[in-house]
Amino acid sequence: MDDPKTEQKRAVILVQAFAAFTTYGYKRTTMDDIARAAGLSRPALYLLYRNKGDIFRACMQVLMGDMQASVAQCFAGDAGVLAKVEAALNAGIVLPYLRICDTPHGREIFDAKYEFASDLFLAWIGAVESEIAAGLAVEARKGHIDLTQTGISVERLASLLLDAIEGMKMRMGHIDEVSVKLPDLVRLMIGPLTR
Repeated sequence: MDDPKTEQKRAVILVQAFAAFTTYGYKRTTMDDIARAAGLSRPALYLLYRNKGDIFRACMQVLMGDMQASVAQCFAGDAGVLAKVEAALNAGIVLPYLRICDTPHGREIFDAKYEFASDLFLAWIGAVESEIAAGLAVEARKGHIDLTQTGISVERLASLLLDAIEGMKMRMGHIDEVSVKLPDLVRLMIGPLTR
């Protein structure tokens, strides 16, 4: 673990790098751009990160950590199960996608993700799936949903939800179209299970 001063430098670098990636594009952003934006020399930046790819991956990991906390938070409180699941899918898939895609070079960021960080995409989906499964398990223990007649686990249900969302994303032109259909998907898949 790095000392607090180094961790603070890393945090500043990642904020500035993400801003640069989304403003100028991954390919056009240089280590020099990131160093300048973070208030560091290029050699100082290289002491903390080996290359632009490592910085990009670190940015995505920070976003993933924030997303996991947001998805878990969706299952807190007194809202109904349908509202919780819909909020969790929005927090885990729709809002992060919009955050990146609504920037000048958001599409390129997703292309860059597939070039060398496809494992992070799979980890992201896995994290959303795990958080939703954990939330559904709590709802099942509270008696708010019942899967006994289905013969499937909360993990399988979460996986099916994510598969459906990913399929919708592939077929539709923009994530806004997914947002419109998301409540219908949740009602269809979770509604019959509520008690």
